Amino acid sequence: MTADAVVYLSQKAFVRRGDELLILNQPRWGLDFPGGKLQVGEGDLTAALRREVAEETGLDIEVGPAFITWLDDVHPLYVKTGTPVLLVGHRCRWTAGEVRLSEEHDGWRWIGPGLFHEVDDGSTYAAALQACFAREWD
Repeated sequence: MTADAVVYLSQKAFVRRGDELLILNQPRWGLDFPGGKLQVGEGDLTAALRREVAEETGLDIEVGPAFITWLDDVHPLYVKTGTPVLLVGHRCRWTAGEVRLSEEHDGWRWIGPGLFHEVDDGSTYAAALQACFAREWD
């Protein structure tokens, strides 16, 4: 019998404001979205994602449904441990606040689908962004 895979779980928020999505720049690997791993004792995935977004950007959001999953091959945990990081992307809506970045990121912008080519770096993050733009939002 083959052993079960072990992975880290991380969530990413695809935050929409009007017709644009928030993208961040992570200094070590580039294109990123707000979000992160669960903390010890956190059982509410929605609350955990709202916490991460508030910590990283200062924004309040409404967390919507998950729409994409992918394995992150540039995440520091993967690089350090060799353990894959499974990312779950959620459609989220901005509800309040102005972007104030934490020290984890060094840039941000709101981007519409017509500007995707400007940030398409060929990464799995870019593929997730393209998938988000390709789907209708209610």
